[in-house]
Amino acid sequence: MKKILGLAVTFAGILAIAYGFIFTPKHTFNAADSVNGLDASAALVFAGFVTFGIGLVIFMGSLPYAGEKKAQA
Repeated sequence: MKKILGLAVTFAGILAIAYGFIFTPKHTFNAADSVNGLDASAALVFAGFVTFGIGLVIFMGSLPYAGEKKAQA
C-alpha cells in the first residue's frame, strides 16, 4: 500500500512541476519585474519539487534493504 501511495504522491509532484512550466505565460519570466515574478508559478514548481521528494521518500521507505530477504511470517 505504501508503494502505491508513494508513487501517487510522486506523480502528483511531477504533474505540479509540469503544470508550472507549461502553463506559465512566457512574458512572466522576466526576473527584473516583481509583478511578473508573482505570475511565474515559482511557488507551484517548488511545491511540486517538495511533493516529488516526499513521494520518493515514502516509496523508498517501503522497499527492503539491499541483500535483505523478505520475512516470511
